[in-house]
Amino acid sequence: MSTPLTTKPMPPWISTPHPLITHSLITFPATHILLVTINRPEHRNCLPVEGTIELGALWKWYDAEPSLRCAVFTGAGDKAFCAGMDLKQRLELIETGEVAHDYPPGQFAGMSNRTGKKPIVVACNGHAHGGGFEALLNADVIFASPNSTFALPEVLRGVSALAGALPRVFLLFGNHRAMDLILTGRRLSVEEAHAWGLVKEIVPQEQLLERAIEYAKVIAGLSPDSVIISRLAAREAWETGVSRATMRGQELWAENMLRSENAREGLAAYREKREPVWKRSHL
Repeated sequence: MSTPLTTKPMPPWISTPHPLITHSLITFPATHILLVTINRPEHRNCLPVEGTIELGALWKWYDAEPSLRCAVFTGAGDKAFCAGMDLKQRLELIETGEVAHDYPPGQFAGMSNRTGKKPIVVACNGHAHGGGFEALLNADVIFASPNSTFALPEVLRGVSALAGALPRVFLLFGNHRAMDLILTGRRLSVEEAHAWGLVKEIVPQEQLLERAIEYAKVIAGLSPDSVIISRLAAREAWETGVSRATMRGQELWAENMLRSENAREGLAAYREKREPVWKRSHL
């Protein structure tokens, strides 16, 4: 059983209620910021199928909620961000013949293959293994505690990392580093992950969440239209390759961005030598 969640009223600036969540804790640490904490520390924050479906619905709500501009994703406790799928449940599903991959389009944690509109910053507070690593690989920015490790141990369990990690480690790390990880299941230390460019900063555990939230505030303080469009245009390379991504970014988003209220506000603020006052994004 998960640790009981504390129900807190949503702040008045949230316009729509978030989906029912039973395996994660939802809070709003600052205006425009969503904080999602996987709340199964006694299970190293591994997720059952139900938990990952919930998060898929939550990220969809996050993208649609106009008052939210950046999310921070972390795990409860100081041992694990997410140890992946609940393997005991997976075995039960296999043995009973039930569907073992009834996941949302974003796949594991609703995130490992998520496209989405808005950024997700990860505060990795410990081990990110299996599906936890697959979800983290598709985050936008990652902060990690000194005890963090990263692994795709599926080959050690007779399965494979098929929720998005395999092409992502290849694109991020190159062929030989990717093969080192996926063919052995070994743990990547936080120091290696930082050297390889996966982790932005290694932050002491007691400061980790505060650092990630402060970083999210920086993003949330910018034009939401610019953040959404810049992120989508850059991430097109995951799907289409660099040259085609550049063309699609121009085709799909440039005109809408330049016609937006926030583009006018940003340029006017520059001309008038004042801080911009951003409007809600309607993208």
